[in-house]
Amino acid sequence: MVGPTGWKRPEELTCSLPPPSYSIRRFDGLATFSRYILSRDWLGGWLMPQQRSYFALKLAQGWWMLGFDLALSSDIDIDQFKFFADVATKGIEDSDAVIMVTHEPWWVIDSDFRTPVNDLAEKNLRELMNTHLNGKVRVRIAGDLHHYTRYVPLRSRPLRGKFAKRRSRLRSATHPEESNAAQTKNEPELIVSGGGGAFLHGTHTFSRNIKVGEMQESYRRVGCFPNEKVSRRLSWLNIWHFRWRNWRLDVVWAIAYFGVVSSLIPLCGIYEDYLQFNPNHNPLLLVVWLSKIVIALFMQIMAAGRISLIFAILLFLVLVIMTDMKMKQPIRLLWGLSHGFAHIVAALCCLVFVECAIEWLIDEGIVKIHDAGKTAAVEPTALASSLYQEYMAHFSHMFINVTPLFQGNASNEFHDTVHQSVASMSAVQRLHAHAYASVLRLLYWLNGIPLLQATLSLFDLPGRIAQRHTDLCSALCVEGAACMLSHDPTRVILVKRTTMVTYAAAIFLYFVLLAIPAAGGVFGTWLALTLNIFKAQYNEGFSSLRIEHWKNFLKLHVNKKGDLEMYALGLRRVPKHWVKDPQWDGNVLAKARRGGFDKIDNKTSVPSWAWRKPSKWIPRRESRKFTPEIIDFALIPKRPSAAASCDGNLEETSENGYCASAGNNPIRARTSSI
Repeated sequence: MVGPTGWKRPEELTCSLPPPSYSIRRFDGLATFSRYILSRDWLGGWLMPQQRSYFALKLAQGWWMLGFDLALSSDIDIDQFKFFADVATKGIEDSDAVIMVTHEPWWVIDSDFRTPVNDLAEKNLRELMNTHLNGKVRVRIAGDLHHYTRYVPLRSRPLRGKFAKRRSRLRSATHPEESNAAQTKNEPELIVSGGGGAFLHGTHTFSRNIKVGEMQESYRRVGCFPNEKVSRRLSWLNIWHFRWRNWRLDVVWAIAYFGVVSSLIPLCGIYEDYLQFNPNHNPLLLVVWLSKIVIALFMQIMAAGRISLIFAILLFLVLVIMTDMKMKQPIRLLWGLSHGFAHIVAALCCLVFVECAIEWLIDEGIVKIHDAGKTAAVEPTALASSLYQEYMAHFSHMFINVTPLFQGNASNEFHDTVHQSVASMSAVQRLHAHAYASVLRLLYWLNGIPLLQATLSLFDLPGRIAQRHTDLCSALCVEGAACMLSHDPTRVILVKRTTMVTYAAAIFLYFVLLAIPAAGGVFGTWLALTLNIFKAQYNEGFSSLRIEHWKNFLKLHVNKKGDLEMYALGLRRVPKHWVKDPQWDGNVLAKARRGGFDKIDNKTSVPSWAWRKPSKWIPRRESRKFTPEIIDFALIPKRPSAAASCDGNLEETSENGYCASAGNNPIRARTSSI
């Protein structure tokens, strides 16, 4: 806090911090806050006298800053209520003004979720405001939402001239209690400044006009950073960035998608059905055929699926539950079900593509299969199923004598020689000899395992998949007829379990290559549409993007008149690469170059907050993008009557939120243009 002209900087600057937000306290409580804040006396040259998670600071010109701990109950407890009530009674004068600081902006959250009046958060805090702090609260500041917004109360348009004076005299004479209540009513400006969060929250998902408190006072948003246009553009990045920035979900997508289609494999005759429907490979007919097949497969899951039906139901339930509760229940249900159906359609499309590819390989003779029921018209080339045979026929003889130590009895003869001469060896030599013999025995054992054949089998996988597909279809389909959508249940017992398991495991490797990008694209598209159409999923939609930029913080200044000047500073881009600053004041060489700056006198060291270069790190490269700029400015009068004269008429309040009639306002906010 910087005071007015003539205010002298104290020798020791104090630092007070509000407690962490709700999302952090669910896992950590106050353990870290107590260890690093409440249990320390100094931090970077700043005095930290705070001993509780709440505080009361007396500032210049009759201003007070009260920091509250809403904990996990979204309200203050009885101990805090007594403490602040005592401070308001004994310390805060009638002419003083109060800045309230909390860790969560419930005025935005309650309005966003349309919380009923009886269920609003901060009941005890509102009681404290309406009694002990009535008419004194001028500003409320909170974080938790990782952006900057400022809301101002919407007051009725004031009357002008003699009509206003006449109405004021009549109301004072007939309803004196209403006149006094109007003068002492709390109408603070509401500021959200959570720009220090790990990622950015969008601003376009929150309403511009909100209702606050039990009386449902109207507030209007007059400043935000980033602005709504930029926020919408950033939200569309989910379509192609969600998959790459959240790759840890790949395992979840792979299991869920394969579970949905597991009861349908194999799709015997799928490629033949496609050729009959679309022999000329018309793209429009391809879409029609794919739609028909997907619908048929979905109905098959609902009618006769077992494992697939379980996975489909679980997928629907999870996606409906995770849909934002701020949406109306019918819309939430339909949107969640649509999301689940989109994933199931994507999984079925991936399965159809993989099964068509397998039968295409068989039909074109690219893989070599053995089918007793069919005679191939053309001898297959078997390009994808004969690598090991080609190696054994043409290349294996070249490597026979490369390692003669492992051929025949050479290894055994070496071991006999070692045992015969072990008596004449020293202890170190015997240790080395036994270790070398153990390594040789391991290599000899590995030589008996067909590692080369197993490695080449990975490249022969298409041929093995095609062979298993042919064996399964021969067992499941009656007399070789196509059984794409229905299998005879009695013929399932004819299929060996190893055949089905190996086929499912092999096809899984190719299926997930399509399923994982498809699932990420579907989920990212759903998030982007939800953010921009329904203005919901603000936390999931932006936390998935992990945008580190668009930081902001506040600076407060009390001017000569006792009014509060609020400057919001924003940083559109954050440096990601840092280097040590050679001019850092904590460096020994920098101290030597400064000469006598290290000492105020010969005994006292200069605290770090008074250094010219207090930061140890600087960006690796300089850029204008890394330069902070003023994104908003507000002149907040100390008394509510002065504020009413400023923003009572909406036409006198500028687009950026500062009062146009302030007169000496030196700065124009740039919120709308950033």
